[in-house]
Amino acid sequence: MKRFLMAAALAALAPVAAVADGFCGVSDPAAVYERLAGSWVREGSTSVEGSTTSFVRPARVFATEIDADGQYYSGFVDSIMGEEVALRWADPKPYDVDRVDDVLDTTERADLADVLSDTQCGPKELPQLQIELPEFEGGVTVFGTITLVPYFDDRVLEISELTLKSDETVLFMTETVLLRPAE
Repeated sequence: MKRFLMAAALAALAPVAAVADGFCGVSDPAAVYERLAGSWVREGSTSVEGSTTSFVRPARVFATEIDADGQYYSGFVDSIMGEEVALRWADPKPYDVDRVDDVLDTTERADLADVLSDTQCGPKELPQLQIELPEFEGGVTVFGTITLVPYFDDRVLEISELTLKSDETVLFMTETVLLRPAE
């Protein structure tokens, strides 16, 4: 009973917009794409690890857009794929609370957990949308996944786990970025 009263009090004190705009339990891809449609700005960090390389730096800034049909446009992905790509519904969902915490620690962005913590559920109950970058032969190859975890209409966590490979080296890149609507 005491837990129920505490939960009810917290729900009553939570901002109405946070509850109304959350993606907890939203499972219709068309509804998610419609809510995410628009231009986004990025802010986050990138961790790069290799046999002789290890550093964390701010994430690159480039245009990011999502349209109502689930097409994803970004300067990075477009430069690799040559065009926009379709987001796909991740099944099974790759991120739970522990895995999100791990990638935020890797990129030294534990502060993003605080920005997203007012959600009413964890990442497993949120939609997770992915782009798979296939491995192409020649030059520097970049492959892996980019996953979007929408927490709210105005806050989406983008997690990239990529491998960069050339004849000389292999680097592992992890990036966590908070996407916010462009104004």
